[in-house]
Amino acid sequence: MALRLHSFCSLLASRAARRVLLWGLGMAASAAPSLAQVNISGKAGLLYVPTATILSDGTFHAGYSYNPVNYAFRFNPDANPVIRTRNSENIFFVNLVVLPRLELNVNLLRPNGPIQYGARGIGDRQIDVKYGLLTERADRPSVALIASIPLGIDNSLVTNVIVATKHVAVSSAIELELTAGYACPYYVDRADMRNDQNSTLFSGFVLRDKRDMKSYYLAGPIGGVKASLSRKGGVMAEWDSQHLNLGGYTTFFKHWTVQAGVVNFDQLTFGASYAFSLLSTKHSASHDKAK
Repeated sequence: MALRLHSFCSLLASRAARRVLLWGLGMAASAAPSLAQVNISGKAGLLYVPTATILSDGTFHAGYSYNPVNYAFRFNPDANPVIRTRNSENIFFVNLVVLPRLELNVNLLRPNGPIQYGARGIGDRQIDVKYGLLTERADRPSVALIASIPLGIDNSLVTNVIVATKHVAVSSAIELELTAGYACPYYVDRADMRNDQNSTLFSGFVLRDKRDMKSYYLAGPIGGVKASLSRKGGVMAEWDSQHLNLGGYTTFFKHWTVQAGVVNFDQLTFGASYAFSLLSTKHSASHDKAK
């Protein structure tokens, strides 16, 4: 009888231990913030292409990207005939999930080296909004709408995009992220306005087509694929509506991501971002991507 009682107690203890272990693993997984590698303007994405990946509430990204000289959006002769020399560009950004599915992105583009006209000023400032129309499920991708607020003057990284993203597990460690979308070539610009003019925020609006310019960001079909290893690093390829770009990334200490790539098999781009959650882990995990 004593032996049977001992065996019964051992079985209960073993089952309890397994349940505690599984509960602990589940809590650890839910405590991990839903972060993402970001594109050149600070949105969840590849190199230049944004994705529809929906981040947890309160997720905050801050970082920097380098745009090479031959593919500068603003400070090169192809983009602006007033300029006589080419300038590579630095892009600084912050991105915050302010509400479930709703992100706010602020980026600042500055040239490297001298420019031939006007005052350098602060740089080209832009505000973008991303809203997740659909969260990802087993039978459907996530879908997001991204739009640039048309209050800036001559913005360079205007992003008016609808995009879908699906994650596919190849193995326990390897995951594919497939993205496809369309970037609207038309955008609202504040024409013939200057930052030093005494004008209102709601003046000078005109409708433009990016394709009329020799250098522009995202206009037409876009897409790409990223292969990640345990979400700690990976490689990617994308079509940014004009060029085929290849790159890779790695994440250190769960928060700091470094990436680099080659644009159009020609010049290097690179960047880094740091991400964390501004909310408690329980709240921030409540809107993670559905598996």
